[in-house]
Amino acid sequence: MTAAVVDRSQKAYARFAGMMYFFTVFDFTGVAIVSRLTGNGTFLEAAHSIAAAETLYRIALVCGVVGNLSTILLAIALYVTLKPVNVNLAMTALLFRLAESAIGAVVVALGFATLQIYLDANSPTGFDRHQLGALADLVSHTSAAATDISVISFSVGSTIFFYLFLRSAYIPRPLATWGLLGSLLCMFAFVASLLVPQSSDVLRGIGALPIGVAEPVVGLWLLTRGVDPERLQRLSYGHI
Repeated sequence: MTAAVVDRSQKAYARFAGMMYFFTVFDFTGVAIVSRLTGNGTFLEAAHSIAAAETLYRIALVCGVVGNLSTILLAIALYVTLKPVNVNLAMTALLFRLAESAIGAVVVALGFATLQIYLDANSPTGFDRHQLGALADLVSHTSAAATDISVISFSVGSTIFFYLFLRSAYIPRPLATWGLLGSLLCMFAFVASLLVPQSSDVLRGIGALPIGVAEPVVGLWLLTRGVDPERLQRLSYGHI
């Protein structure tokens, strides 16, 4: 395979990665819908709300599935784009992002289990509503912990990918630095969320915001501008 073909392939994967960055909207949409339907009321209030909008709840969970699948595609595209910088680090980042997706799939499965618990609360079952409420709380807390672990795995992979972007100068250094620092902040915030669960909502919000803004900005850059593989070579020889 000639160098020109490799360069074209790398550029194509970079643009594809840029597009995949925008697919994170599915994750946010799914979480927003579930949050709205569940609300802050009692278990029975949430059960009635979800039963009345079961299809919408299922759409939210499917959004999570789409988000997980797009994460895999994004990770592969970033790996191909950045492996010329450091293949071992790129592979490490890829594995962390794949772990993120795998744990995210478990979270989605727990979401479907939670849905069934809420639906059972609206019909006669072998469990009374207090038992179902306790079971829903257990599954919800398990799902929240799994989400934190998934985001930590994302943060590690994202940190490495942005470090490689910084080294390669494929994207402007301020953007790469923003992504790198945002990923680190996200990791620390979600680790803290596991350690201090009573403050988890605040910590998650603070931790997710910088990288949540950085990703679509970087995605837009990759989608519209792409990368210049020859730039890394010029950097290596000190021509830039």
